[in-house]
Amino acid sequence: MKTSRIINIINNDNNYSIEIASQIKKQLVQYDYIIPENYNPDAELNISVGGDGSFLRSLRHNDFPEIPIIGINTGNLGFYPELSPKDIENFANDYCNGNYIVNKLQLLQCEICSEEVIYTVYALNDIAIKGDQTKTIHLDVFIDYNHLQTISGDGVIISTPMGSSAYNYSAGGSLVYPALNTLQVTPIAPLNSNAYRCLASSVIVPPDLHIIIVPEYKYIEKVVFSLDGEQMNFEKVTHANFFVAKKFINMISMGTFNYWKVIKEKFL
Repeated sequence: MKTSRIINIINNDNNYSIEIASQIKKQLVQYDYIIPENYNPDAELNISVGGDGSFLRSLRHNDFPEIPIIGINTGNLGFYPELSPKDIENFANDYCNGNYIVNKLQLLQCEICSEEVIYTVYALNDIAIKGDQTKTIHLDVFIDYNHLQTISGDGVIISTPMGSSAYNYSAGGSLVYPALNTLQVTPIAPLNSNAYRCLASSVIVPPDLHIIIVPEYKYIEKVVFSLDGEQMNFEKVTHANFFVAKKFINMISMGTFNYWKVIKEKFL
């Protein structure tokens, strides 16, 4: 891990987050760290101050950098941010003395293919495909080029193990332990009637298989992709190819993160 003595502090616009970011800066300056006003790609650490949304945005808006990241929770849920504001002083001391571990989290990659171009996007939690303007969407799902089913409903979610507790869980998907290198396919409000037969539950897919989604355009004009909650509209999408990316992020842990404890406290 490089030691540039530069640390980026990335916070949302909430007054409390701004106050906590200022406190962190004061602590780190005492250890001779440089805190730039603007994002520095040569930093040795990124600190996200906010909730899960702020944590995910800090990654996406900086192209999922390999710079290690840790979150300080000033939001509501706080699944990714391991620390609370009361931990600031201990964190600064522990980080300076190397008392932490770095966990590699692989990303979900999606190639969105249109008639003219291929867009490559990434997500840490999930990518959802939906119809435009809340219309019912019909999606052919292929697992490693084998047709599984046509899903009719509000859409489908492809999630990582870390993202299994987010949108996927709200849609009825399964919780998957982060160490399991898998992807999960979960329908969103699927239609089940004499005319439509859809998956009643999610499907867990091993990391070496591709998931291909082909939209049907009989009733819709465009497809909406939600990348970790941020929406993007695409027209004339022929198919989308999902797989485990070679790209990853480095998330720092101070040794206090316990997956099952977090699941119980935050979700159960």
